[in-house]
Amino acid sequence: MMVDKAWFETVSIPYLIHHAQSTYGAAMRKALEAEGYDDIPRNGLYVIGVLAYEPHNIQLAKIIDDLGLSKQASGQLVDTLVARGYLERQIDPQDRRRYIVSLTERGRDAARIQTEAREGIDLSLTARIGRSGLVGLRKLLAALIGVGRETQSDREANSARTLQVKGVTPILFVGDVTQAAQFYMDLGFSTDFLYGTPPFYGSVSRDGACLHLRYVAQPNFAELAATEEALILATVEVSDIHALHAEFESRGLPISRGLVHQPWGGTDFHVRDPSGNEISFVQYHPTERTNGGAE
Repeated sequence: MMVDKAWFETVSIPYLIHHAQSTYGAAMRKALEAEGYDDIPRNGLYVIGVLAYEPHNIQLAKIIDDLGLSKQASGQLVDTLVARGYLERQIDPQDRRRYIVSLTERGRDAARIQTEAREGIDLSLTARIGRSGLVGLRKLLAALIGVGRETQSDREANSARTLQVKGVTPILFVGDVTQAAQFYMDLGFSTDFLYGTPPFYGSVSRDGACLHLRYVAQPNFAELAATEEALILATVEVSDIHALHAEFESRGLPISRGLVHQPWGGTDFHVRDPSGNEISFVQYHPTERTNGGAE
């Protein structure tokens, strides 16, 4: 005799978790919007929820790690929450290279509303499966989280056993770190951190590219850059050089040398920051590089 399976036995666990999470998210969004908090970006509920349960301010780096997003995406998320009045960001007094974030009054009120909405779903769920069922659900989810952490630990252990050169970060000498960071933000970069008061060191990044900024009283390449042709201090590889060039032009950004199709197998253009650092943006053409630039 065939016994029909319940619908939840015929779908994957990730499917169930995704839709269960959506139940909470939809309830919290609806409650927040009803109170006028309709401008919280995606993943913002998570950040606000984490900060609501932290007894102290939390390092921005920890939130970035927990979200599993790129530094740029996480930075933009926090920037948006700060601009919209939900978070405030300060330099960590224990480690001035890092930022800490905390909830503002608006952020605490939003956290209260979303907590009440979450607790309402918890009550509805308890009515369906009972208190013991809810405890069992928590244990199951905790076990699944444990599997993920063990898998991550195994990956990190395997990586540690294999020496890897992971990348290189140019350090640009600038006369004003804040001004330089703003210049690169205008180019689409995000500020990762500014260290010092006033800042004497900082980091900016866009997608996979990262540049560090170091204050010096007199940038030592500024005079050379004015006399030497194409004295490039950093090269940033991109996937579509024409699209980036058009983006910069449309926004009126300074381009010190226009697009050039190079014989060594690439197309590039340059910008020069306020301290005279010449930066090349380039798209390589593998076929031309292999052939030595021959047509």
